[in-house]
Amino acid sequence: MLRQTQTQRLVQKILPQIIQRQSLLAIPTLAIEQMMRQEIEQNPFLDEIYDLLEEESEEKEEIKEEESKSDEDEEFDWEDYGDDDIAGYKTQDNSVNDRRVIQENLWRSKATLYDNLLSQLHLSGLNDKQIFIGEEVIGSLDDEGYLRDEIEDIKRDIDKLKIGTEFENEDFKLEEINEVIERIQKYDPIGIASRNLRECLILQINNSKIDEGFKKLCKRVLNDYFEEFRLKNYEKLIKELNVDAETINEIFDFILKLNPKPGAIENSIEQNYIYPDLIITKENGEYKIELNDRNIPSLRLNKTYKKLLSRDKKKLEKDTKDFITNNFERAKWFLEAIKSRRETMLKVMNSILRRQIEFFDNLGEGLKPMYEKDVAEDINMDISTVSRTVRGKYVQTDFGIYELKYFFSNYMKNDEGDDISTKEIKIKLKEIIDNEDTSKPFTDDQLAVEMKKIGYKIARRTIAKYRESLKIPKARLRRKI
Repeated sequence: MLRQTQTQRLVQKILPQIIQRQSLLAIPTLAIEQMMRQEIEQNPFLDEIYDLLEEESEEKEEIKEEESKSDEDEEFDWEDYGDDDIAGYKTQDNSVNDRRVIQENLWRSKATLYDNLLSQLHLSGLNDKQIFIGEEVIGSLDDEGYLRDEIEDIKRDIDKLKIGTEFENEDFKLEEINEVIERIQKYDPIGIASRNLRECLILQINNSKIDEGFKKLCKRVLNDYFEEFRLKNYEKLIKELNVDAETINEIFDFILKLNPKPGAIENSIEQNYIYPDLIITKENGEYKIELNDRNIPSLRLNKTYKKLLSRDKKKLEKDTKDFITNNFERAKWFLEAIKSRRETMLKVMNSILRRQIEFFDNLGEGLKPMYEKDVAEDINMDISTVSRTVRGKYVQTDFGIYELKYFFSNYMKNDEGDDISTKEIKIKLKEIIDNEDTSKPFTDDQLAVEMKKIGYKIARRTIAKYRESLKIPKARLRRKI
């Protein structure tokens, strides 16, 4: 007799802590590769696939085997943990006939101080709002790694940048910004984002592994007698600190070995390169978007453990069954998160390409104003998802490498009422500076006047910020005889 019944079953699906705390979307491809290899080492349910053809053949055999079985015990149903199409993560086909060989022709750009700090920011466990603050703080650092801007100015910039993002209605407090600055100051290189030399040196001393008594003496010299230290007034320091000349010499030797310009050294490293997360090519008049994930391992669920659990689940002790269950859940969710990350990145890049088609057609010119919420509407996802996706990611084009955030900007209206991207404003600013009289270069106030003449009403401080972001020095440093 046929009988219809309804049952309710609670299935717990717990994402790994790192996925709960910070979406994999926010992590650059190179960091994802390292994370995946760590997961392989820690989770016995994950295997790396070395032969994709062999894997496909095994999967077909497994499907036939599964179809020929019937399992009456529903205590541990594999279907509770996801669909069959999430059984593994495979990188793209490496066939040279279907795609160009990317590794040989990979664009390489030097990784800047900003890039290195940004990677640390996204892996630091901060929440999305703190990361949003951190990106602006890191972007405000000068070439020596110092944070010269006043915190009130940073807050004003953040309040402008949040328009059109998931944080548009958020209130950013000075205390929150200070907290993020303090976190960044502990990144490598230590002392980054310091407000002045004294703070930079003290941060490095705090991080050093030296005798605590000697550490206190060094910090006291910098905190209480910085001018005496700067002027090398040894006699006064000996008297004030009540120490001998040998100790003073040791203090000076130690402090003088610290790094007074943490950003300058970081920027001089030439062996660091930006490896793009996405690649756009144009073939026969059509654009093609690919993920640059050749080095990411292809993963699958470990078949040995799967068969063990399917066959002997009644005989397993509770601790063993819990261990297998938890690791299987973790593996399943990890594979699902990796696959979701890949699909979302491609959707976001496709939306950017459609909205900025003139930019790509004109080889880097004609960028239009665009918000994260515009892309979110295109792909029917939250703004927070788009925000995490574009953070710290790069796309390689035939005319250069661009950070995905480059395509998003605030905008202003010109005298005709048209929306103008801030990126386009920077281009106009650079054109004015390139054509100035080098014997009498424009000051920032004069640049504001010149920009107003062509329809852009911009404050002097904004001019200075745009100029600095373009790596253009002040007027007196541009002057030539």
